[in-house]
Amino acid sequence: MWSPTPYRSVKEITAFLEKNPFRTESEIQEQVFGYYRNSSFFSNKKYADMLRRGLDKGVIKRIIWKRKSEGRALYRYYVPTKTN
Repeated sequence: MWSPTPYRSVKEITAFLEKNPFRTESEIQEQVFGYYRNSSFFSNKKYADMLRRGLDKGVIKRIIWKRKSEGRALYRYYVPTKTN
């Protein structure tokens, strides 16, 4: 049976990151949307694209937390502070 999924937005991610800065993409998807990448049959494209839109708009930033291997890095996401 089909059931409508709730509307999701970048605002949900920014609200979460304001309270919980420096989270990985997987942590964001799990804690904000209840989506577990490793145990789901569905694609994470919807949530990954949402995170990228926040990056493009500048409301979310990311830093390289550590290098995993040659060419790969572990990123952590946060909401930049507003300065006047």
